[in-house]
Amino acid sequence: ATGSLSCEDLRPFADFTGFSGGPAAWLEEYSELCRSLGSAEGEGIDLGCFRNLVDDTSEEGCYCSNAELAELAGIGSSPETAPTKVPASVMLRQQYRMHPSLNSFPSEQFYGGLVGSDVSTRQRPAGLLAHPRTSRHCATIFWPSPPSFNEEVQEVASRDASTRSKA
Repeated sequence: ATGSLSCEDLRPFADFTGFSGGPAAWLEEYSELCRSLGSAEGEGIDLGCFRNLVDDTSEEGCYCSNAELAELAGIGSSPETAPTKVPASVMLRQQYRMHPSLNSFPSEQFYGGLVGSDVSTRQRPAGLLAHPRTSRHCATIFWPSPPSFNEEVQEVASRDASTRSKA
């Protein structure tokens, strides 16, 4: 299933954590792992179950540190040992570009509130706009426009020309 780890997907992890059996033994081990995690073998192991597995320090789990997982993923490794299969997509959980008041809308609406703001963004002023009712400074304002409103587009750039392409 999409977003789940299949028997084939998990084999490098199994080898990394000490499994040394052949294909038949791995299939049996994977089936047992699916049963113990409450996953249907044909559907694979979802990422939440995998996260719980690698965070579990008990005998039932298979704890791995972040450094070990990074090593397995090939992050910071040499080109010879880097994985050849690139993930289809990666969820970035922290942004560094906009003030948290701007980040809150896309984070909540599109990413279920999972995209946080780096501490450096919290140290920036909230914005130059003043809310029309509260006079409080804010980064952006949304309001309904009348049907007769004509859209106007203007380019906005920072003082630093190098950041224009990043906007």
